[in-house]
Amino acid sequence: MRFQIKRNMFFLLIMFVCMVFIPLLSIVISKGRAPGLSDAGKNRNNQNSDERYFCVFDEAVNKTVKIPEKEFICGTVATEMPASFETEALKAQAVASYTYFSRAKQEFQKKNGEGEAEFTVNSGKWKYYADVQGMKSKWGDKFEERYNKIKSAVDTVFGQVLEDGDNLILAVYHAMSSGTTEKSKDVFGGDLKYLTNVSSPGDKHAEGYETSAEFSLEEFKEILGKSWSDCNFEAEPAQWIRDIERTDAGMVKSVSICGHRTNGREVRTMFSLRSADFDVEYGNEKFIFKVRGHGHGVGMSQYGAQFMAKQGADYKQILQWYYPGTTLVNRQI
Repeated sequence: MRFQIKRNMFFLLIMFVCMVFIPLLSIVISKGRAPGLSDAGKNRNNQNSDERYFCVFDEAVNKTVKIPEKEFICGTVATEMPASFETEALKAQAVASYTYFSRAKQEFQKKNGEGEAEFTVNSGKWKYYADVQGMKSKWGDKFEERYNKIKSAVDTVFGQVLEDGDNLILAVYHAMSSGTTEKSKDVFGGDLKYLTNVSSPGDKHAEGYETSAEFSLEEFKEILGKSWSDCNFEAEPAQWIRDIERTDAGMVKSVSICGHRTNGREVRTMFSLRSADFDVEYGNEKFIFKVRGHGHGVGMSQYGAQFMAKQGADYKQILQWYYPGTTLVNRQI
């Protein structure tokens, strides 16, 4: 009888040990394996993330570098748009930038394959891209606030691009128009239906909308002489600039200067004007250019985007306004 009781108690003890310690052992083993599986998954994710980069030639360091896409877009937005702008405007800029550079990357790789610089930047001069160290140097104690604001905007929309049909659009942008954006065919050539005349009234309220540039008679002749060796200066100076033709948006499409027929873009470059939408006056032996807007005028106006954001528009509405008929999709190129 006592032997039977002891045997039963021993059996119950064995059962108890099995019920308690075997599950615990299973948990320990499971936990021991989980980090390995998680790390493998994490490494795969990181590897996939690391594969997504822009390959650029950075003139600041004189070499080709690979920059993760999100990091690059943060650096691009920092150089292209003031961090003080509204968050929705920053988001619109992030999508436009990602679309623009993804298209450039795509077109380069179609022609040349992978492994070479897809385009050129200068992180030292903030040309298309600035790295974190550059932002810290330029912004000082404002770095954390500005960088976090830009990064948050980029994080929210990263991966979103604009398409026309199944193709990435040419998502060009500029600082401010003269009140209406230009058609691509009037500036770059090629008729892209989504790069057309769009009203941008907020630009007229932006600081720096109207500027002027003054040149003495001799300075004017010297600048022309650097481009054209056969200028005709026989007429009165007031007649040197004639027959101005304009686009629908107001940019100088063509103009005659001292016997040469040229366009507003060339004049803008020659005289370092802020845009090709200008009037010219002559008096007191001086030429005075009255200029409206800043930039080529095609696509999204950045100050126009800021104006819309302040009026309550979100980034999707801004992008749809400046790139009409395009589709916003979320995909990795």
